[in-house]
Amino acid sequence: MRPALALLIALFASSCASPLNVAVGPAAWPLRGTPASDASAIHRRPLVVKVANDPGARPQTGIADADLIIELPVEGGLTRLSVVFQSKDPSRVGPVRSARQSDLNYLPTLHAILAHVGASESVTKMVRDAASSGGFVDIDEFQHADAFERSTDRVAPYNAYTSASKLRQAAGSAAEQSVDVGALEYGDAQAASTDGATLTIPYAERVRYEFDPARGAYHRTAGGTKTLDTAAGEVLPENVVVIKTDVEDIPGTADAAGAPSVDYRGTGSGPVVILRDGKRFDGTWSRQGTEMYRFADASGKEIGLKPGLTWMHIVPTSFDLSG
Repeated sequence: MRPALALLIALFASSCASPLNVAVGPAAWPLRGTPASDASAIHRRPLVVKVANDPGARPQTGIADADLIIELPVEGGLTRLSVVFQSKDPSRVGPVRSARQSDLNYLPTLHAILAHVGASESVTKMVRDAASSGGFVDIDEFQHADAFERSTDRVAPYNAYTSASKLRQAAGSAAEQSVDVGALEYGDAQAASTDGATLTIPYAERVRYEFDPARGAYHRTAGGTKTLDTAAGEVLPENVVVIKTDVEDIPGTADAAGAPSVDYRGTGSGPVVILRDGKRFDGTWSRQGTEMYRFADASGKEIGLKPGLTWMHIVPTSFDLSG
């Protein structure tokens, strides 16, 4: 055998035997798309904090540090935020409010530590039963009072706050367990798009997004007021995802005013509108079981998100998202 050929064969065998010679792409946070310090970091258990979103709760604290914010419909035409942290731990976040049945649609995907202040009797049982299976960790103020504090500068029920350190301590050894978090898809926006400089979501209190080219992100207003974080200033999401699906009242859950709680269909498929980089992408969301959502245009081409904060809305199929 020629010496040069023998050397090439030896080098090839060596590269196959040693995984250190195999090129591996950089690790990215699954819910933010930005670089992570190493491949093990992305298996850190996330936090989900249930944060009030009615006018009396604003401005909230800590939400600008989130990777993902899911805005869910609740009773009386209001919405509540499920604020998801993984790449960064908040030093203070709130005001924290109660859990809802609809939270069970996404929690098994995230394997998170859920922070909330109680729930209805039936929902409390659902959440505790679901958590007992190991899919997520339940940290309820009524069971873990030390993980929360009551602020003196806010009135109840908008005075409950927590922090990442308190929640991870309350979760104990479960906080240190590695988990596989369902990842959103990030990448260049190759799908067909239209102008996405603005979008209005027709809640009772209208939410509007306006793209800021200099920031590469969206200004967000609710009822005409900018969305602010008391610790970080204006909250500017890089992506806005509006998932249209079936939203239905839950029988037997009416509050004192007669407004029932609601749940939504979180699997199957339906229409989606995505904003990024001043562009609008109309397509279809799909999700099976406990997988993460996938987004595609009419031709089936994936709609990738931009690395950064994603604000995700769950809205009824009847909502007009024309502009």
